[in-house]
Amino acid sequence: MIASQIIVWFSFFGLLGWAFESLYCSLVEKRWCNRGFLFGPLCPIYGVGAVTAIAVFGNPLVSGNLPPFWAIFLICALGASAIEWFTSIVMERAFGTVWWDYSNLPLNIKGRVCASAAALFGLGGLAIVYVALPLVRLATANIPPLAFEVAGLALTWVLAADTMLTVATLTEVVAMVERLETDINDRVQGAVDAGSASVRAGAERLREGGVLLRGTGAEAADRLREGGDLAAYRLRFIADHMSARQQHVLHNARRFRVDRLGGTARRLERVLDVLLANRKKGGE
Repeated sequence: MIASQIIVWFSFFGLLGWAFESLYCSLVEKRWCNRGFLFGPLCPIYGVGAVTAIAVFGNPLVSGNLPPFWAIFLICALGASAIEWFTSIVMERAFGTVWWDYSNLPLNIKGRVCASAAALFGLGGLAIVYVALPLVRLATANIPPLAFEVAGLALTWVLAADTMLTVATLTEVVAMVERLETDINDRVQGAVDAGSASVRAGAERLREGGVLLRGTGAEAADRLREGGDLAAYRLRFIADHMSARQQHVLHNARRFRVDRLGGTARRLERVLDVLLANRKKGGE
């Protein structure tokens, strides 16, 4: 395949993968989920897997003597899992986030790959080889090369713009979560330190009477509650001012490289979900 054809088929199968994954996640979570790393309706990993399978099994040296279906199943399952594993590591190291997590599924390896996903990829590989590949050949033979060139050029520009915008937004969200985590910790720790100082002062002055100590304990509790209230306010404020792009990234990043950031991100996501639900109710 020439470069323009690769871009077209990559985009086409990435679109199909996005539709499948978004529909599946929407049914599981019982709300619309716009899945994928990019903002547009395309999951790159599906496009990479499909184009790779087409290039391998569509090669004249292979297509004339295809291996048995079970071998194709295994090759596609293992090959796609390898792509998934590599992509997961690269994204985690580059952006500090992972966009899928199989930790809750059996037979997974560090949440990056799992047996059930590999089986689905194997079935998808069979569909690519026996169904999609003949259709791709037919379409390629009947579509003028100029059409592929124009479509490939247009899609390249769109994908490049989407990728740059996604990376910029992802960087914003990771930095925002880091600032939020630091801010919350500082506020809560400040309240704890102030409360502890009040308790120590009350203990030293215990001889002045139990009433003072009880009052000091209440003051410490008030300071702790104040710290928690400030942290909650900070969460609500940031969630209320997130853009649609930032919301997309927050909802789709399944895991953060640093666990403490992941915990803060999930708290922010829960607050955001409540705000969005309240906005929806208010608009009805």
